[in-house]
Amino acid sequence: MNKLYTIVGLLLCIMLPFSAISQDNNEKKEKKKKERKEVNPNFKHKFTTFHLEARAAFEYDYDVTKWSNITNPLNPVTGKAEQHNYGFHGDYFNFLLGGDIGDHISYFIRQRIIPHAGTVNFFDNTDYLYIQYKFNDQWALRMGKEALFVGGFEYDAPPIDVYYHTHYWGAFPCFHLGVSAIYTDKSGKNKVVLQVANSPYVKYVDNDDNVHNNWKKGLFSYNLYWAGNFGPFHTLYSINMMEYQRGKFINYIALGNQLKFNKWSIYVDYTNRAAGFDKFFNDFSLASRVDWHVSPSVNLFAKGGYEQNTSGQYYTINNTDVDVDMLMPNNRSYCFYGLGMEFRPRVYPDLRVHAYVANSVMTPTSGYDADASWKNQILTANVGVTWWLNFMRFLPEKLK
Repeated sequence: MNKLYTIVGLLLCIMLPFSAISQDNNEKKEKKKKERKEVNPNFKHKFTTFHLEARAAFEYDYDVTKWSNITNPLNPVTGKAEQHNYGFHGDYFNFLLGGDIGDHISYFIRQRIIPHAGTVNFFDNTDYLYIQYKFNDQWALRMGKEALFVGGFEYDAPPIDVYYHTHYWGAFPCFHLGVSAIYTDKSGKNKVVLQVANSPYVKYVDNDDNVHNNWKKGLFSYNLYWAGNFGPFHTLYSINMMEYQRGKFINYIALGNQLKFNKWSIYVDYTNRAAGFDKFFNDFSLASRVDWHVSPSVNLFAKGGYEQNTSGQYYTINNTDVDVDMLMPNNRSYCFYGLGMEFRPRVYPDLRVHAYVANSVMTPTSGYDADASWKNQILTANVGVTWWLNFMRFLPEKLK
């Protein structure tokens, strides 16, 4: 019996210090939690976006380029009769992350994962990297990198959802650092944004010193944007002043109009660009897309557009004349049109299969004094898949 008491006593002697240590650790943890709450009792974080997205396709291009000798079509760059180009390729691989910090602060990041270094600054391959402070339900201030606020539904769509497009869309470097003041009315139907950011033309200015310092050229854009939501009718309008040289601007007036119903939708975008009042309607882009949602899994669409630049405006870089509007070649018109479909399996709607056929034609405008037979035409067939890997669906408890 004495031996039993001795053993129990020894065990208690061993366990009591560990128990005291464990209790002390618990007290320290509770104290730290309390201290954190006292430092910022309102701090809380919630992920709103956390996923990867990628798009890949098989594409076949038929170059119907014609010069004066129709029997011997030549590539205008290589001078060779190369009419067929096809193969598998990847278009996008993006990482997206966003969240709310407390009741007033939010952030969003979209990073393109590509093996190429930037040409202007460190954030070249970062589309979005901003933080936003929401004062109340009406007013917010946003700082960082995002898309310039230019109207139009083609421009507004995520690039991964745009298969073929206007020449303007493909040439516009739209993601820039800046600051934006955002106002939303009490009804939630109208949003107005005033933004000051770097001009997209920092991509094209004289780079005789160092291309990485182009953002220091002092070129800015001033953008006023309105998004309206009136039942089936939606608007994305903007007025933009963008410097192409210090103190010299090209003006955009972008008018995006959309009708949206349960089974179908249509948008019509008109974007006018002018470096002077006498050049209005000489340089513009017109684009439209119709979608018919046959079922929750199947969508059929048709898209087309027309663009032209007959402004004849130039400015000089190193004694060389350069187009003021570098998004659409001068003295050219561009027409494109096509049909396509999208399919999302009901069991896994984060997977999308697409297919489309599109034709594009670039021609000289009337009155252009070059060879009138010049013409560039590309017929494209594309089949591909897009995948969204949404981590928030797999890790719901961890992300709360």
